[in-house]
Amino acid sequence: MILKFVSRDHITGCVYLEKQGDALYPGMLGVSPATQAQGIGKKLLNAAEKIAGQQGCQSIVMTVISLRHELIQWYERHGYKKNGETKPFLENDRFGKARQQLEFIVLEKKLC
Repeated sequence: MILKFVSRDHITGCVYLEKQGDALYPGMLGVSPATQAQGIGKKLLNAAEKIAGQQGCQSIVMTVISLRHELIQWYERHGYKKNGETKPFLENDRFGKARQQLEFIVLEKKLC
């Protein structure tokens, strides 16, 4: 499922949602640079949490690239916590080589 946020007939934000067992996985949450800092990301996150509850999910679990410290902090301000798990960042020669070691940090928010 993809949630979108529309402003004046333009999509200004979206997030992909996938139910994985008893958790909801939000991926690729994005907001147009021209409309950032207007609460769109927070609204999308709140809508995802509502959908998770409606689908009987116990938590929301996401991954964020470890180097995105400001993004991790943003999610932490919205109640998400590092659960101690990391996942590898799989490289694909088609897109070039990473200049430094990358991995995903797993963040989780319990809903119950």
